[in-house]
Formats: sequence, C-alpha cells, structure tokens
Amino acid sequence: GAPPGLFDSSQLALVLSALIIDIMVLLAIGGRITEWGFSPNKTAALGENVILLCNLAWSAWLFLGFLRGRVPFARLERWQTGYLIVYAAWAWTVVLVFPLVFEFA
Repeated sequence: GAPPGLFDSSQLALVLSALIIDIMVLLAIGGRITEWGFSPNKTAALGENVILLCNLAWSAWLFLGFLRGRVPFARLERWQTGYLIVYAAWAWTVVLVFPLVFEFA
C-alpha cells in the first residue's frame, strides 16, 4: 500500500534490462534456427523466451503504471502469479508433446 519509491524504480530498470536481454536471446535463437534448422532444444528455448518476452513486456507496462500512480501494485502481483500457469503449460508441452513431435524413442 506504500507509494512507489526508489526500490520500485530499480525493479522497473531490472525488468527493462531483462527485456532487452531476452530480445537479444530471441535474435540469437532465431539466427541459429535460420542457419541450422529446428531441434528440440532450440524449439524449447524459443518457446520459453517468447513466453518470457510477453511476461516481461506486460510486467514493465504494469510497473510503469504503478510508478505513475495509475495501476495498483496488486494488479502487477495478480499478473505475475497468474502467468505462472503459462510457464507450467509450456513445461508440460515440452514434456508431453515434444517426444511425439520430434520422434523421441
């Protein structure tokens, strides 16, 4: 319930830094896929980083809204905890679907 402070601004800076790094990782993964094609590891990494990109981008937007006093912090908390299901769904996709798609023995 406290107003945003220096720590909150620092957290936004960290989220933005992570967002920039994730974009660089996605470019690297895309380059590897373009050059050598898809593999289970590259596909899993690509999917996870796309999910992370969405999470970080919306988190940054909500954080910015919180710092400006337009979004309550609880909304950011709900976003973060609600988004865990997306990570879980991707993990289950990798575990259950990838063996079928990539014909693991």
